[in-house]
Amino acid sequence: MASMLSEQNRQWYYDVLDQIGDDTVTCDRGNNTVTYHPAIDSDEGRVRSAGAEELAHAVIVALLISDEYKYERTSLGHEIRFAHGSKGSKADEVDILIWDEDRLPFAIMEIKSAAEYEREKEDAIRHQLFGTAPLVGTPKLLIYATVMPTGDTPEICAVCIDYSEYRDYDIWTVAGKPHSNKVPVAYQDLSFTPYSNGGERDLNLTSTASDFRTIATAFHNEFFGEHPDNTLFENLLKCLLAKIYDERTCRTGDDYVFQVFYRNGKPEGARKTFERVNVLYRKAYKRYIDSTVDDSIEIDVRNFSEENVKSVVQALQGISITKGAARHGDVIGAFFEEILRTGFKQDRGMYFTHDNIVRFMIEALCLGEMTSSIWNTSNHPENRLPYVIDPACGSGTFLLHAMAHITAMVRDNETEFSRDHDSKLYFDKEFSDQQPNSWADKFLYGFDPKFVMAVTAKVNMVLHGDGSAHILKEDAFKPLTSYGDPKLRPCEEQSRSVERAVYSPDLCERFDVVLSNPPFGITLAAETKRTLGEAFSLPDSTPSEGLFVERCFQLLKARGRLAVVLPESLLNTKTMIGVRLLLYRFFHIRAIVSLPRNIFIDTPTQTSLLFAEKKTRSQVAAWDAAWANQEELVSSALARASKTLNRREAKSRSASEVAAQFLSTLSGIVTGRDWVSKGGKSPELLNLSRDWGTCEGIEAAKYYRAILRTADFKSLRQHAIFRNVAQDMNYTFATYEVDEVGFKLSKRKERSRPNQLCQFVGKKSAQAIFNLHNSDEPYEVQIFPDHPQTILDFILRDVQWGNSA
Repeated sequence: MASMLSEQNRQWYYDVLDQIGDDTVTCDRGNNTVTYHPAIDSDEGRVRSAGAEELAHAVIVALLISDEYKYERTSLGHEIRFAHGSKGSKADEVDILIWDEDRLPFAIMEIKSAAEYEREKEDAIRHQLFGTAPLVGTPKLLIYATVMPTGDTPEICAVCIDYSEYRDYDIWTVAGKPHSNKVPVAYQDLSFTPYSNGGERDLNLTSTASDFRTIATAFHNEFFGEHPDNTLFENLLKCLLAKIYDERTCRTGDDYVFQVFYRNGKPEGARKTFERVNVLYRKAYKRYIDSTVDDSIEIDVRNFSEENVKSVVQALQGISITKGAARHGDVIGAFFEEILRTGFKQDRGMYFTHDNIVRFMIEALCLGEMTSSIWNTSNHPENRLPYVIDPACGSGTFLLHAMAHITAMVRDNETEFSRDHDSKLYFDKEFSDQQPNSWADKFLYGFDPKFVMAVTAKVNMVLHGDGSAHILKEDAFKPLTSYGDPKLRPCEEQSRSVERAVYSPDLCERFDVVLSNPPFGITLAAETKRTLGEAFSLPDSTPSEGLFVERCFQLLKARGRLAVVLPESLLNTKTMIGVRLLLYRFFHIRAIVSLPRNIFIDTPTQTSLLFAEKKTRSQVAAWDAAWANQEELVSSALARASKTLNRREAKSRSASEVAAQFLSTLSGIVTGRDWVSKGGKSPELLNLSRDWGTCEGIEAAKYYRAILRTADFKSLRQHAIFRNVAQDMNYTFATYEVDEVGFKLSKRKERSRPNQLCQFVGKKSAQAIFNLHNSDEPYEVQIFPDHPQTILDFILRDVQWGNSA
């Protein structure tokens, strides 16, 4: 404040400004004001009251633009505000901001008066520099500074912190508060050492959750603001894919390509950085996504500028996201999921499945028990673990949870999984402390036809610790013969669990588990539509979610397990009866869980979770034999019923007598209370048990003959066959309905709610966690088998996997 500044010191600052300020900063001694040149950006007025701190501001601005420091006026910002979130929210202010030649933040400066400099140092560095930096973006330097009013020549007193190395105040403090006392001249970093693989300056493997939250916040503020933008998100993904490729292919001793190099002591321009990253991205796409594409693929500079790319590189260049992910997959994965939630807008028919739902499905599927069983009966490393696939993997959530669950299951029970020499060798190789998810690269599969989702899943898997080798940009509805991966192609005829005469399309049958939330009611690509008749037994007109169920059947081994999110319409509407009959014929449905509405954003669709087990050859044969038997019995009954409608006999009886004999013959097929719909221009409902009064028998015979010809009556016939088969084979399954799943979504936010599906408990706090998205704490699933409290408890008690029923 002006009262804290002696007149002698004030005049010292004025003299300095007269000497070096030129017209950059001028002072008015009479009015005690300073005026900044209009070329210097500011969110406040150019004329400022000349208090103690403002005079320190003024002298530092003048020095930065002088021949001593050589910055341009247009590269400086003075009193620049950055909002915390949406428009109108609280904002922080940066005293001085230095932009580089690409208008990216190079340094932010917090200026204090000479009298306050030492007293305010710790608080200002912690809150006004480290606290504000994520709102600005990814500056290289944080500078705390003042100018002491002493001597003949002004000097900047500074604490200059390398923010690219230390993104968290506590980490910086633990490291001993390393800093320089010099403000760099014209961006120079003459001691620059490039990041190199195994060199003097390698990538950091110990970045913390706080580091990644800082980067995620910076990306959110810089790229997405208030609203998700899939174009920006897609191009950010391309940059991440480029970094993954660079880390995985850089040879020992070589410099990493994904970094900003310095030329003659100054950081290179955005164009140079962009060109190198773009080349990395092309190579990465060909290696990880599609090897057949030409060199025209690139980061879209029209929607994601060269400066954007340089900003991403600056943020991530010193951090390993592949080696680091092996040890800190949860930390790096959480960083990516934060970007995904804030930057991606879901398309029609595509809905991300909440972690609460996914983890419940994996637990209900008994994936851990299956893992133990397969491990103990395997005779080869390729058969050591379950093969898991999500044919509509989206961002990869199901695969991530499956990977985490299997890894935890094996590592937490090391003694059980290392009983013999071969098991111990496999455990040490595939579940090591350095790379605990190494196994997943061979056993997890997923594909999605959308480029952005295939890349999202690929990056997500890498950032959680890998398992990304078989994340493919593929359509789930293509013929199996069109897939390049050997695991996805048709199996040999002799190894099919169902003969061609029983089921004619190709089968894959190499997966133990299918976990998925398929898109509902989407329009398939024209090329895919042309091959549906070849790939599926269901009619071409079947909705996508119905065809998806058949594809799951094709992928699974006999006794393989299915857990899938489906619209309830598939389970109860007439139009989907063909899908349901396929389910009953080829699967044992183990459980169905009906979910509340609005668990997916932007859709009111009522959904259910289906848990099923694929039948063996003998089990399918038993169903088919029972079906054929009941079909013959029903057909015989229909033939006899048709004879009761003979015109000659009907003439000699009343309508009531004809009706009674007809319905009696069809006992077991119809109840007498059924209605059927007769088609035509004006459809009409026909009641099988109508009151005939004094009508003649010939009228009733005509009426019932018309009913026998309707499609609805054919459905009654089919229902009767199914009902009798299900009864004969004691085909039953558990059904559950829940009102609360731990969260409630709206377009504005996600709220925690009670969770009837299962109980999550924090490992540290031992407190219940309702919504996994609102907790950073490691958790476990708590089970109450003797006194069931949640749906999971009931399923684990009542559902038996792997039995014959």
